This record gives sequence, structure tokens and C-alpha cells, in this order.
Amino acid sequence: MFAPLAIRDFRRYYLGHTASAFGDSLTPLAIAFAVLALTGSPVDLGIVVLSTRLPVIVLTLVGGAAGDRFSRRGIMLAADLVRFGAHGATAVLLLTGTAQIWSLVVLQLIAGAGSAFFNPAAVGLIASLVGKEQLQAANSLVSISRSATSIVALGVAGALVALVGPGWAVLIDALTFLVSAGFLFLLPKAVAGERPPPAGGLLSSIGGGLMEVRRRPWLWVWIIHVALGNVIVISPILVLGPYVADLRLGGAPAWSAIGIAYAVGGLAGGLLGTRWRPARPMVAALLFFLLLAPLPALLAVPADLWLLVVAGALAGMELVVYNVFQTTVVQRHVPEQFVARVTSVIMLGSLVAAPLGMALAGPAAAAFGTRPVLLVCAAFTVLLTLATLLVPSVWHLRDDHRPTTPATDPASAEKPERVLTSDGT
Repeated sequence: MFAPLAIRDFRRYYLGHTASAFGDSLTPLAIAFAVLALTGSPVDLGIVVLSTRLPVIVLTLVGGAAGDRFSRRGIMLAADLVRFGAHGATAVLLLTGTAQIWSLVVLQLIAGAGSAFFNPAAVGLIASLVGKEQLQAANSLVSISRSATSIVALGVAGALVALVGPGWAVLIDALTFLVSAGFLFLLPKAVAGERPPPAGGLLSSIGGGLMEVRRRPWLWVWIIHVALGNVIVISPILVLGPYVADLRLGGAPAWSAIGIAYAVGGLAGGLLGTRWRPARPMVAALLFFLLLAPLPALLAVPADLWLLVVAGALAGMELVVYNVFQTTVVQRHVPEQFVARVTSVIMLGSLVAAPLGMALAGPAAAAFGTRPVLLVCAAFTVLLTLATLLVPSVWHLRDDHRPTTPATDPASAEKPERVLTSDGT
């Protein structure tokens, strides 16, 4: 389970990531209450939240191309420094009482641009730091740190906002980016190893990444599954869940309990991901997606809070196991020089789908009712997964690092494009 931490360079990255993940969990709550304290307008809050996501949507493909073309360590280091500056300036404005909505929007746009370059490069960097045998354990440890730090950070953020104001929470987040940058600086400059430079310019590199996705049916099928799941299942839960909690479950404490259970479930999913190596990882990830169905179904009733807490834990476990398997499969089955670009395409599908689903959930509930919309979410979870499992390439994708016997294993006769060596041949 902890074997990847024995690798010095991964250990350095992991410590920096854990510090940054803690800070990342502080800021959303702090920024939300800072905006409400300034204007009290939900419209202003929506604009500021959108400003954190818009640059990621617009620049993710560029960030992926840069992550495969240049030093991933250098890109991530620069991105951390940019985010440190943006969040540091935000904290200063909040602490001095000089913040305005337009200044928060500008600074969040800058911070979002940093994330657009950091995230695809990080997936490629992990693939460079650990061997293919330890990729799944490394990805699981990263997910564990996110889940564990979010549990602590949610309580810390609430206390900071209530006692000393949101500016201090944002300042701590800014400092965690500096910690992450410090650990990245300790990594050797050649940590990513030698990669053949992509041919052509940046636009050509983006096109190469899209072509790499297109030539792998299992990959674009998985991207479609992620996008549709975000639009029709996850986003409506995030919008309508708090509404149901406020109307019928006693308000914010109930939704907070479900959220904590979600984080605990994610922690359990990370622990499971360090140990379980299914022969068909995409099939396993899709089956785990079914664990999301109970939450919208029980919210539609609505069921007793303890049942919703259990459903929240199952949903949290689903998210982490699904993401760990997906990330590991990309790192193992996509040539190393394409990992950041392919990751950016997956992220783009998810990022575009999520706000679209959030925008549609409210009007759909107003037109048809909250209960029918949530029941559709639960049913669609099952139907989408069953439909995806009918695609042959989903079953052809195997964990090629498991010991297999050619005489009895039909996957050993797969086409060459499904079995990739370290140099992508």
C-alpha cells in the first residue's frame, strides 16, 4: 500500500500535493462567504464560482499539450507560483477590506489558469515518478490524501470564516501552494525522463492528443460516460441535494453529514484502490459507478438521514475508485508522451458537462418536480452503465501488468494497439 512512498521523488511530490489539497478544500467555502459578505447576491457568487472554472475549461487542452511538450516539473512549479500569487493577493484584499467582486473575479481567473496547466502535467509526472506496477497504488494514495485533508479542512474553513474571517482561510491556501512549489523544486530537473518532442506547434500537439483519444474506442467511450454521468447524475445531485436537505431533512447540518460521509467513503475507496487489481479495470470502474444510484433515489423519497449518510459514503467510494482506475489505465495504456494531452481531453469532457448539468437541474426540477428528476438520475446511472458495458472494447481492456497465461487468456491475442510498451509501440 505504501510502497510508492519509498520512492524519494514521489514522496516529495506527495507531501507537496497533500499540503496543497488541504488548502484547496479551504478556499471554496471561504470565497463563497466572502462574496456573500460583500454583496449578499447569489448572482455575484455564481459569477465568482464560474471564474474559477472557466479558464480551466478554456485552457485545459493547451495545458495538456504543454505538459507533453515541456518539463512537467517546470510547468507545475510555475503554476503553483501563479496560484500562490493569485490567492495571496485575494487574501490581502479580503483582510484589508478592499476586495471588490471584479477583483475577485480577475484573481480567480488567474488561479484557474494555473490549475489548467498543473492538473494534466501532474498525471504525467506521477507516471514518470513510479514504475507501472505501482501506478495504481500511487494514484490511490493521492486520492486518500484528498479525502482525508478535505474532512479536516471543511471543519477548519468553517471555524476560520466564523472566528477570524474568510481572508485567513484563503491566505493559508496561498501558503500551501508555496509549500507544493518547494517540494516540486526539490525534484530533479530531469525527473520526467526523456520524451520525444511532439511534432509541429502547440495546436498540432493538441490535435495529436485528440487523435490519440480517437484511435482508442475504450477511451472515448469512457469520456462519454464521464460527461453524461456529470450532466445527468452528479450535477443534479449537487444542486438538488442541498434543496431537499433544507426542505425536508433539517437544513445544512443534514447535508453536511452526507458530505462528511462522502469524504469518508472516498477515503475507503482510496484504501481499496491501493490493494485491488481487477483484470478488467474499466469494467470494474463502471460497476462501481452503480454505487452512485442509491443517493439520488433516497433523496427523492426522501429517506431517513442515516440511510442517506450510508448512500453518501457509497457515492464517495465510487468517485475515488472510478477515478483511480481511470487515471491508472490512461497512464498504463497510453504512450507516456501523450498522457498529459489525453488527460486534458478527459478533464475537458468532465469540466464542460458539470456546469451544464448544474444549469439544467434547477429548471428541470421546477418543470417536473424534484422527486422525478432525482429518480431519473438514479435510473440513468444504471442505464448508462449497462449501455457502456455493451461496448466490446470495454471488455477487451485488461490490466497488462497482471500475470496471464497466453494459452488460457483470450486477451493475449489482442491487437497490438491495445498492448503498449514504454515507448508507445
